[in-house]
Amino acid sequence: MKIIDPHLHFFDLEKGQYQWLKHNPPAWNNIEQIKQNHLPSDLQDMSSVSVAACVHVEAGFDNSNPINELQWLESVVPPLPYKAVAYAKIDNPPELFNAALKKLHHPSLAAIRDITEGEDAERLLSPNVIRNIQHLSELGLHFEAQFEVHNSAVSEHLFEIHQTHKNSRLVINHAGFMTCRDNWQDNIEKLAKLNNCFIKFSGQELLDAPMNPQQQLDVLLTQFGPTRVMLASNHPVCLIEHDYQRQWAHYYELVQQIDPTLWQALSFDNAKRIYGFTL
Repeated sequence: MKIIDPHLHFFDLEKGQYQWLKHNPPAWNNIEQIKQNHLPSDLQDMSSVSVAACVHVEAGFDNSNPINELQWLESVVPPLPYKAVAYAKIDNPPELFNAALKKLHHPSLAAIRDITEGEDAERLLSPNVIRNIQHLSELGLHFEAQFEVHNSAVSEHLFEIHQTHKNSRLVINHAGFMTCRDNWQDNIEKLAKLNNCFIKFSGQELLDAPMNPQQQLDVLLTQFGPTRVMLASNHPVCLIEHDYQRQWAHYYELVQQIDPTLWQALSFDNAKRIYGFTL
């Protein structure tokens, strides 16, 4: 099973800060398994999964100086091909945001993530976000949005930005936290109309009211089509429910039930194209 994993995290608790994990860990199942070092070497020589490349998403290594995480990754990830999604505050005034991006200059950098879940999603409504997303696209970077897609105001705002700025790209993390109790249907349908919007099928383990995973994946494929959906592990957070190999076996089983011919695109080709890997 040769895959490109477009959403995972590596930790070195001795070298990084990880304030959210060390000092105020979330009340997740198996938190002690997650609250350990997780390095690229852990993903080598697995019996059922071969990781051909990966996208590391910022994990709080040092949010006051995010370039430190990119430099650390450069020392531990190669020779595994990788791209990096770094942290920058998306609603900062443009001059501060642009200055932060200059400090993040690195060949691995592909995108910016700023977690905006719950009430924090209101920050995405700032007028600064429009300018900052435009600047990202000018640099060949994109924004990775992590918010609840049932938030209609935020979904509409992101839709308008990326409809206006067609050279920009929007990648929605963790399927927009779709649950079986929220009204996300209209917003997903609208965002899916953007040809420059992509979505990761991941993060089900974070939900307290998850959908049936086969139904959720089927919705994403129906709305976004088979070329804009990516399967992603969210390692090591996936340990809440599954270890790495079991997570990918679970995805494989889901795709076999929906359409086996989609596996190559969902597990490899789409991530390769969207993140610009040359393998």
